[in-house]
Amino acid sequence: MRSFALLTFCCCAALYVLTLTDVHTYDALSYILDVERKPWQELFHPHHLAYGPLGALIHTVARGLGWPGGAERLLQLTNALAGALGVTLFGMVIGRLIGRGQSQTWAWQPALLGALLLASSFAYWYYAIEVEVYTIAAIFLIVALALMLRAARRPASPTLAAGLGLVQGVAVLFHQTNVLLSVPAGLALAYSYVKQKEAGPTDWRGLLVTLLSYGLPLALVVGGAYLWVGLGVSGFRNATDLFTWAAGYTTTGFWGGPVDQAKLSLLGQGLADTIAQPGGAILGLLLLGLLLLHLRPLRRTAPPGSLVIATSWLLVYGAFFLWWEPDNIEFWIASLPPFYLLLLLATHPASNQRDPQAPGWRHQLTQLLVLGIGVTMLGLNWATIQQRGDAQRDLQRLAATSLVDLAAPGDLLVVPDGLAELYLPFYEQHPNVISLNQAVALTGNDWPAACALIQEHIATALASGYAVFIADDAIHPPPAPPGEPPTPSERLGLAPEEVAACYAPYREALRPLELAAPLPRYGVLPGTQTLAEEPGWDFARLEWGWRVLNATTLGRDAKGWRLEPGIDPALISPPMRLDTAAFANIEITMAATTAARDAQLFWLDENGQTDEARSMRWTLIEGEEFATYRLDLAAAPGWQGIITGLRLDPVGVGDGGSIVLASIQLQR
Repeated sequence: MRSFALLTFCCCAALYVLTLTDVHTYDALSYILDVERKPWQELFHPHHLAYGPLGALIHTVARGLGWPGGAERLLQLTNALAGALGVTLFGMVIGRLIGRGQSQTWAWQPALLGALLLASSFAYWYYAIEVEVYTIAAIFLIVALALMLRAARRPASPTLAAGLGLVQGVAVLFHQTNVLLSVPAGLALAYSYVKQKEAGPTDWRGLLVTLLSYGLPLALVVGGAYLWVGLGVSGFRNATDLFTWAAGYTTTGFWGGPVDQAKLSLLGQGLADTIAQPGGAILGLLLLGLLLLHLRPLRRTAPPGSLVIATSWLLVYGAFFLWWEPDNIEFWIASLPPFYLLLLLATHPASNQRDPQAPGWRHQLTQLLVLGIGVTMLGLNWATIQQRGDAQRDLQRLAATSLVDLAAPGDLLVVPDGLAELYLPFYEQHPNVISLNQAVALTGNDWPAACALIQEHIATALASGYAVFIADDAIHPPPAPPGEPPTPSERLGLAPEEVAACYAPYREALRPLELAAPLPRYGVLPGTQTLAEEPGWDFARLEWGWRVLNATTLGRDAKGWRLEPGIDPALISPPMRLDTAAFANIEITMAATTAARDAQLFWLDENGQTDEARSMRWTLIEGEEFATYRLDLAAAPGWQGIITGLRLDPVGVGDGGSIVLASIQLQR
């Protein structure tokens, strides 16, 4: 048995380490970035309380030992080793259970098949090579399965019951839904007491002590952890806030809902993909068919309580996730051990309990079929996982790389909701990113505030001289695909035109950005350096980040930017860096109805300072008609060296009139 355990662990660890994915899910990237960037107090996710702190601990210890990289590979390796350990433990549980039924200490054939089936299942395999919570939770579920099977054979001691409660409590901390395990656990603990009725009266007092021994550690582990984090770390001070935090997604109304035909269809898809991709439906039906064909010997030969434990487990988890999100394969990982347990018990009955009318070759053929299905799963899922984990095939990564190749490090990227908002900071080290999803999260799902936040980010980027790249899918968010959870805009009940209206001020100024198909489409608001060197600033389209001092903005229309000057008004450009030798003239197009008509243009030196010696004055033409003023910069004595900005004083002192600035253009 030790040799089997060592060999199984090493083979599975090698399999998972060799196939670590380079293409991460949204959740995985979130976990990695959280571990790398957030303080430990912010790492407690209510649905999997322990995973974030565990990741941070691993990352901190590794860095202390000299690890030079980030958290990504560390967390993947942790999951890979956890996945290998889970497979090994499951194989040992199967080998011992069936071996005991066959009057042996160990049955290596069903143990090997159990390990093969679990290890090669697509969902289990994929989440063992990704950064996710489910593989570690599966270890504790498999240990709990072993304890439940032991408890069902004879009345459990308080120590065994307490151990089961403790193990389940840790499983709950790695994923909240494992509280569902209380149903099969309670039945397992009660089973042996109830079966004693055949030999005498039930020991109700003993059963009560056993259940209390199980429930107390479970309540202390789970309840203590949630109360400590909720009250001590997060600082919630009333039951409503604590419950809202702990319940998390269940309070949003976006998951769950009536079980209808659509959900049943999604259930089939989710279960098939859990087994294999592609071919999961056929292989899953073959496994289910083998189980159903052997139900009669299974009922006759199954170890005490094993049918109650496995079927109640499958029913409780199945019912919940059918209601919650049936097509999500990560949720079906917890149901793989009890399903494979039933299958192997059905196809490997004790030799002295087999159907005497069934020929020996039929039993051997069944085992060969199970082996063949397991090997097929291994081959199919190997190919899919290799392809899915190849970064060269990842369109999201290609889009992120293409975008960053065109953007300067400080440019703002307004991206669609989803992977792009995490790909850019993680893979491309470009943190200046915002999306509707981020904005509504930062503003408490208040769309007007979220829109204002997006516009504030755009204004800040332009005022700092940076460009702004805006995705078409950010302006017009596509609907969620059928069967998928609603998008952030759909969750807020926003009509497409409401989202588009947030970007209306930039529509005329956006320049189409051509990315090779099938990459997403973007538009760009050029930064100051680009505008200064080429087309100049068209203020009928946008203010372009210019700051207004001592003047009131009256609006912007097709003619230009209308302002009412006050005392010493000024318009200051975003920062730039220009060699004066490259430019000879500047053209300023504007109209003025002010009585004062003394305009002045300054150019800032390398320290961002102005000086009369680095300026030009001229007199405006009075009236609402636009005039273009061409200033000969080459003739100005201060036009030399490097300039870092422009400042336009449209008049010396306002007098109730207005000015309309149409454009400014430097000419080479």
